Amino acid sequence: MSGGRLAITGIGSFLGSRLLRRLAGERGGDAVVALDLQTPPPALDVRYARLDLTEPASDQRLLEAFREHQVDEVVHTAFFTSPRRDATYAHELESIGTLNLLAAAAAAGVKHVTLRSFTAVYGARGQNPSFLTEDRPLPPAHQPRWLRDKLEAEGHAASFAKRYPGLGITVLRFAPLFGPGVHTFYTRIFDHRVVPVLMGFDPLLQLLHPDDALRAAELAIARRPRGAWNVVPSHPIPLATALHLSAKLPVPVPHPVAYSAADALWAIGVGEAPGAFVDFVRYPFVADGEKTSRELGFTAAYSSRGALDAYLAYRHPRASARTAEATA
Repeated sequence: MSGGRLAITGIGSFLGSRLLRRLAGERGGDAVVALDLQTPPPALDVRYARLDLTEPASDQRLLEAFREHQVDEVVHTAFFTSPRRDATYAHELESIGTLNLLAAAAAAGVKHVTLRSFTAVYGARGQNPSFLTEDRPLPPAHQPRWLRDKLEAEGHAASFAKRYPGLGITVLRFAPLFGPGVHTFYTRIFDHRVVPVLMGFDPLLQLLHPDDALRAAELAIARRPRGAWNVVPSHPIPLATALHLSAKLPVPVPHPVAYSAADALWAIGVGEAPGAFVDFVRYPFVADGEKTSRELGFTAAYSSRGALDAYLAYRHPRASARTAEATA
């Protein structure tokens, strides 16, 4: 075998599983190593090392796996796309797990790590500019737990990039995935007939089709650009428009009430997200994709509306057909 192998984590995730299939098909099973608790599909015939990133000795096990399989590059997709109630486990996986992975990669002489991240790390705030560029400072760490772990993971990546110049690190900040097969707290909101909205607020949304996410990831893996890169759809969509196209019934709620109500529902196990996430339907967090288009050559094929339409046709075909007739 010429060159090193590629290792990928998070193969049980939506994006990770699809990347595994694509990479195995392009490079051959022997060139790809799946690192996960979940075993890869036998038909892919990839190499496999059972790994739990939350275990205390995961850094040593990673180091052994990287050396044993002669790993040259790593794609790290082991992140949760929805808030979790088991916050300690999520922290161990995302923040500490990323730290251990980077430490093992540096020790094993891995040349490149591609890290999956989220445009939500910019935070949803009233003072956000119309479009958030990659050089904008990320918010302080006192954010919702779901975001804090991802911010810490990016902090680890930035630290290792400085300390180990021989280790290239790419951070891909994906807009929320929205399309066929995607099941996150974003999509579940659009699965309800009645959707609470904040009175007086109509932020722009970015909904990224999974095909575009996969294509951008493949491009980044092939070209190994360093630094952070926004991966976003071609155009955003106002929340009110998205709900109208989805045939949802919006119910305006005063924003002071919304935070406490969301926390109460989350506490009893029926809410989609804790109260802090109300900010994400109150304020915009629209990322700029110009750098990625200009320097990486990626432009999304789907707009946010296109991703929404694809999801509705997949998940709610009857409602999608009625909406298409009404807007024709």
